[in-house]
Amino acid sequence: MEILVAKHAGFCFGVKKAIEIAEQTALKNKGKAYVYGQLVHNERVIKDLQKKGINFVENIDEIPDNEVTVLRAHGEPGTTYQRLKQKSILQGSNLYDATCPLVTLVHNVAIKLKNNGYEVIIFGKKNHPESIGTSYCIKGKDTFIAENPEDAVFIVEHIKKNDFKKAAIISQTTMSVSGYKQLIENVNKLSNSKFEQMHLSLNDVSKPFVFVDTICNPTKQRQYDTEEIAQKADIMIVIGGKNSSNSKELAAKSKELNVETYFIQSASQIRKEWFEGKQKIGVTAGASTPDVTISEVVDKIKFFAK
Repeated sequence: MEILVAKHAGFCFGVKKAIEIAEQTALKNKGKAYVYGQLVHNERVIKDLQKKGINFVENIDEIPDNEVTVLRAHGEPGTTYQRLKQKSILQGSNLYDATCPLVTLVHNVAIKLKNNGYEVIIFGKKNHPESIGTSYCIKGKDTFIAENPEDAVFIVEHIKKNDFKKAAIISQTTMSVSGYKQLIENVNKLSNSKFEQMHLSLNDVSKPFVFVDTICNPTKQRQYDTEEIAQKADIMIVIGGKNSSNSKELAAKSKELNVETYFIQSASQIRKEWFEGKQKIGVTAGASTPDVTISEVVDKIKFFAK
């Protein structure tokens, strides 16, 4: 039995940065800090941080006034900063922002497109904090979010109904690369107005209908690696948090290639019978999966292979 582990698997730099900020903040404040939402989408990481004194809350009202607070990696809308300010929680004082720089880049792209007259449409998950945060940089709850390539028909209807003269499609950083490509192709098949690619620099805002590739490189690397390994493997093990968008995309990518795929959170979920008659085992992991979890999974597979 051969185990093929993806070259790019586990923590990306944005997740590492967020965890470091949270740990250092808790240490500096004698093991007391609040995080609004899940810092990163991995259950093990959250539990480890809770042991270090970090309190996770889903509602800003749960954070007491003046308390040290960390913002999650997925980014927040301006309204979050305003509400925290009302609680005397301010940047440069007791607010530490762990937003991934690549998410901030998407926010800036969205704002610049909006300021240049574009109706901005997001390819993302409606309930994902990143898409919610980005949407509030544009039109708030009225921002159009397409979740899959089949939503192209609704994008075209949205543009025609409102007679938008300029429109731009951007993506949540953790979405499927092939899915985004398919969405654009579907839109262009259904619409008389062809969407052309615009560079991230947005140096030419004269074209009326454009799309910008805002899927981050760590996401792309993990998807490309997963595809490469899945084409060789008899079975794929994808490791990631239950709520991890990029991990779910890795599992979906593997299944698209008709490879037997298991999406797990820990080594305890692995079953020996999965590997009976299998020669090549592929292992990949989302960007918020700790190295120790990947090692435990690989060790468990090796144990079953004896």
